[in-house]
Amino acid sequence: MRSRAPKSGKQRGGVGKPKAGKLVRAAVKKAAAKPVVRNNDLPEVTIKVQRKPMHARAQFDRKMNALKKLSDEGKLFKQANPVARDESITKGYKARIRQKIFDKYWPHDKEMANRLSARLSLQQPDHVWELQLGGPDDVSNLKLLHGDTNRDVGQQIWQQIMKLPDGTPIRIEVMD
Repeated sequence: MRSRAPKSGKQRGGVGKPKAGKLVRAAVKKAAAKPVVRNNDLPEVTIKVQRKPMHARAQFDRKMNALKKLSDEGKLFKQANPVARDESITKGYKARIRQKIFDKYWPHDKEMANRLSARLSLQQPDHVWELQLGGPDDVSNLKLLHGDTNRDVGQQIWQQIMKLPDGTPIRIEVMD
Protein backbone atom coordinates (compact mmCIF):
# COMPACT_ATOMS: atom_id res chain seq x y z
CA MET A 1 0.00 0.00 0.00
CA ARG A 2 1.32 3.48 -0.90
CA SER A 3 2.13 5.98 1.76
CA ARG A 4 -0.17 8.96 2.08
CA ALA A 5 2.64 11.23 3.22
CA PRO A 6 2.77 14.54 1.36
CA LYS A 7 5.12 14.60 -1.64
CA SER A 8 8.22 16.65 -1.11
CA GLY A 9 11.27 17.68 -3.10
CA LYS A 10 13.42 15.50 -0.86
CA GLN A 11 14.88 12.17 -1.87
CA ARG A 12 15.96 9.47 0.56
CA GLY A 13 18.50 10.70 3.03
CA GLY A 14 17.12 14.25 3.03
CA VAL A 15 18.96 15.29 -0.13
CA GLY A 16 16.88 17.57 -2.33
CA LYS A 17 16.19 16.76 -5.96
CA PRO A 18 18.04 19.01 -8.35
CA LYS A 19 15.89 21.60 -10.03
CA ALA A 20 15.47 21.32 -13.81
CA GLY A 21 17.47 24.55 -14.29
CA LYS A 22 20.47 23.06 -12.53
CA LEU A 23 20.34 20.00 -14.77
CA VAL A 24 20.20 22.13 -17.90
CA ARG A 25 23.06 24.38 -16.70
CA ALA A 26 25.15 21.31 -15.90
CA ALA A 27 24.50 19.83 -19.35
CA VAL A 28 25.41 23.11 -21.06
CA LYS A 29 28.57 23.42 -18.97
CA LYS A 30 29.55 19.84 -19.81
CA ALA A 31 28.95 20.44 -23.53
CA ALA A 32 30.98 23.66 -23.42
CA ALA A 33 33.86 21.90 -21.70
CA LYS A 34 34.69 19.96 -24.88
CA PRO A 35 36.90 22.31 -26.90
CA VAL A 36 36.47 22.51 -30.63
CA VAL A 37 39.46 22.43 -32.96
CA ARG A 38 39.93 24.04 -36.35
CA ASN A 39 38.39 21.90 -39.07
CA ASN A 40 40.36 22.50 -42.25
CA ASP A 41 37.86 20.39 -44.20
CA LEU A 42 35.40 23.29 -43.88
CA PRO A 43 35.77 26.30 -46.20
CA GLU A 44 37.45 29.34 -44.68
CA VAL A 45 35.07 32.25 -44.01
CA THR A 46 36.17 35.88 -44.09
CA ILE A 47 34.52 38.11 -41.52
CA LYS A 48 34.69 41.88 -41.65
CA VAL A 49 35.08 44.09 -38.61
CA GLN A 50 34.11 47.72 -39.12
CA ARG A 51 35.99 50.50 -37.36
CA LYS A 52 33.48 52.93 -35.84
CA PRO A 53 33.87 56.45 -34.43
CA MET A 54 33.03 55.12 -30.95
CA HIS A 55 36.09 52.87 -30.94
CA ALA A 56 39.23 53.91 -29.10
CA ARG A 57 41.34 54.03 -32.28
CA ALA A 58 44.75 52.95 -30.97
CA GLN A 59 43.24 50.14 -28.90
CA PHE A 60 41.02 49.02 -31.81
CA ASP A 61 44.09 48.94 -34.10
CA ARG A 62 46.10 46.94 -31.55
CA LYS A 63 43.28 44.41 -31.18
CA MET A 64 42.66 44.05 -34.90
CA ASN A 65 46.37 43.80 -35.74
CA ALA A 66 46.66 40.91 -33.29
CA LEU A 67 43.59 39.16 -34.74
CA LYS A 68 44.81 39.78 -38.30
CA LYS A 69 48.18 38.22 -37.45
CA LEU A 70 46.45 35.15 -35.94
CA SER A 71 44.24 35.02 -39.02
CA ASP A 72 47.26 35.11 -41.35
CA GLU A 73 48.83 32.29 -39.30
CA GLY A 74 45.68 30.17 -39.80
CA LYS A 75 44.86 29.98 -36.09
CA LEU A 76 41.33 31.41 -36.00
CA PHE A 77 38.22 29.22 -36.06
CA LYS A 78 34.70 29.30 -34.70
CA GLN A 79 34.61 27.90 -31.19
CA ALA A 80 31.53 26.21 -29.75
CA ASN A 81 29.03 28.42 -27.96
CA PRO A 82 28.79 28.91 -25.08
CA VAL A 83 32.53 29.28 -24.78
CA ALA A 84 33.99 27.65 -21.68
CA ARG A 85 35.55 30.37 -19.55
CA ASP A 86 36.51 31.21 -16.02
CA GLU A 87 35.29 34.72 -15.19
CA SER A 88 37.57 34.88 -12.16
CA ILE A 89 40.51 35.20 -14.59
CA THR A 90 39.28 38.50 -16.03
CA LYS A 91 38.04 39.84 -12.69
CA GLY A 92 41.34 38.99 -11.03
CA TYR A 93 43.29 40.60 -13.88
CA LYS A 94 41.53 43.94 -13.45
CA ALA A 95 41.75 43.77 -9.66
CA ARG A 96 45.54 43.19 -9.85
CA ILE A 97 45.97 46.21 -12.14
CA ARG A 98 43.91 48.39 -9.78
CA GLN A 99 46.06 47.18 -6.87
CA LYS A 100 49.27 47.97 -8.77
CA ILE A 101 48.04 51.52 -9.38
CA PHE A 102 47.39 52.11 -5.70
CA ASP A 103 50.62 50.37 -4.62
CA LYS A 104 52.60 52.70 -6.87
CA TYR A 105 50.84 56.03 -6.30
CA TRP A 106 49.04 55.91 -2.96
CA PRO A 107 49.45 57.88 -0.65
CA HIS A 108 52.17 60.12 -2.15
CA ASP A 109 50.20 60.96 -5.35
CA LYS A 110 46.53 60.40 -4.55
CA GLU A 111 45.41 62.53 -7.49
CA MET A 112 47.25 60.32 -9.98
CA ALA A 113 45.97 57.14 -8.31
CA ASN A 114 42.40 58.40 -8.52
CA ARG A 115 42.78 59.53 -12.16
CA LEU A 116 44.19 56.17 -13.23
CA SER A 117 41.55 54.31 -11.26
CA ALA A 118 38.80 56.33 -12.97
CA ARG A 119 40.35 55.60 -16.36
CA LEU A 120 40.58 51.90 -15.48
CA SER A 121 36.83 51.84 -14.82
CA LEU A 122 36.24 52.47 -18.55
CA GLN A 123 38.47 49.55 -19.52
CA GLN A 124 37.66 45.84 -19.71
CA PRO A 125 39.99 42.86 -19.69
CA ASP A 126 39.88 41.73 -23.31
CA HIS A 127 40.86 38.35 -24.69
CA VAL A 128 43.15 39.55 -27.48
CA TRP A 129 42.69 36.22 -29.26
CA GLU A 130 38.92 36.09 -28.99
CA LEU A 131 37.55 33.09 -27.10
CA GLN A 132 34.87 32.74 -29.77
CA LEU A 133 37.69 32.38 -32.32
CA GLY A 134 39.52 29.64 -30.42
CA GLY A 135 41.63 31.77 -28.08
CA PRO A 136 42.75 30.58 -24.65
CA ASP A 137 41.06 31.75 -21.45
CA ASP A 138 44.36 32.67 -19.85
CA VAL A 139 45.91 35.78 -18.27
CA SER A 140 48.59 35.78 -20.99
CA ASN A 141 45.80 36.42 -23.52
CA LEU A 142 44.42 39.49 -21.72
CA LYS A 143 44.95 43.20 -22.36
CA LEU A 144 42.86 46.14 -21.25
CA LEU A 145 40.56 47.48 -23.94
CA HIS A 146 38.03 50.30 -23.87
CA GLY A 147 34.72 48.71 -22.81
CA ASP A 148 32.62 49.99 -25.72
CA THR A 149 35.24 48.90 -28.24
CA ASN A 150 35.51 45.47 -26.63
CA ARG A 151 31.77 44.85 -26.65
CA ASP A 152 31.27 46.13 -30.19
CA VAL A 153 34.12 44.17 -31.78
CA GLY A 154 32.99 40.99 -30.03
CA GLN A 155 29.40 41.56 -31.18
CA GLN A 156 30.46 42.24 -34.78
CA ILE A 157 32.39 38.97 -34.86
CA TRP A 158 29.62 36.97 -33.19
CA GLN A 159 26.95 38.22 -35.62
CA GLN A 160 28.98 36.85 -38.53
CA ILE A 161 30.03 33.50 -37.07
CA MET A 162 27.05 32.42 -34.95
CA LYS A 163 25.46 30.25 -37.64
CA LEU A 164 28.71 28.71 -38.88
CA PRO A 165 29.61 25.13 -37.97
CA ASP A 166 31.97 24.81 -35.01
CA GLY A 167 35.57 24.56 -36.18
CA THR A 168 35.06 26.71 -39.30
CA PRO A 169 38.35 28.43 -40.24
CA ILE A 170 38.05 32.23 -39.96
CA ARG A 171 39.89 35.03 -41.73
CA ILE A 172 39.65 38.62 -40.44
CA GLU A 173 39.34 41.72 -42.57
CA VAL A 174 39.21 45.24 -41.09
CA MET A 175 36.96 47.80 -42.74
CA ASP A 176 37.71 51.51 -42.28
